[in-house]
Amino acid sequence: MQAIYDRYGEVVAWLKDAHIYHLDGAHAAFVKRENIYGHGGQHLGIFKKGLFRDHVGGVVAFVKGAQGGPMRPISSIPPIPPIPEIAPIQAMSSIPPIPAMPSLDWGQTWDQFINA
Repeated sequence: MQAIYDRYGEVVAWLKDAHIYHLDGAHAAFVKRENIYGHGGQHLGIFKKGLFRDHVGGVVAFVKGAQGGPMRPISSIPPIPPIPEIAPIQAMSSIPPIPAMPSLDWGQTWDQFINA
């Protein structure tokens, strides 16, 4: 599992294949192509070049090796990854909106993003 870091360099979630997990291993969202969807099929944002972006193009979080976006903080040492729960069946995905222009700024917080 790959750690997902917020604007402060703290681990906020985990990425494994096309699935995003909360810190406790609970399934949080799906990644389908470059789009991120919640359990209800709602579009949450974009994951591209290692950056998670919200609907206005702001960077919400990143993984190591991300390219572009704002200057990133020094990342904390990630904790031991949890055992991920079995992912639910993916709901019918909504049609993704036209992506916003990528910004060099930080966007909403991870909690605002993942719980939209």
